[in-house]
Amino acid sequence: MKLKSTEFKDFAILLSVSLLIILSFSFFFFGIAGVRVALGIVLVTVPFYLILNNFELEEGEKVVFSVLLGLTILPSFAYLLGFLISFRLSMAVIFTILVIASFLIKKFRK
Repeated sequence: MKLKSTEFKDFAILLSVSLLIILSFSFFFFGIAGVRVALGIVLVTVPFYLILNNFELEEGEKVVFSVLLGLTILPSFAYLLGFLISFRLSMAVIFTILVIASFLIKKFRK
């Protein structure tokens, strides 16, 4: 799917407003901890969205699948690696590995 310039601007505005509403809601009800959780959910879905972006899926499918994969697979790998190194470091390592994997998939699929 190729976006035209105006479509991309509209999408970016919609995404920004949606994120602002979600963060405001989280802050209002749960304080700074709610904002951290909301940003964490967004952060763990990014690598899987980049991976799924290489395949022919609809935008909604990519978002839903990346949220589900991000909330299940990334913490599982980080937990397993956490037995060898610290858990915070293992989260960063797994995140980095998945982002690199997305770029390698993009490179070798073309």
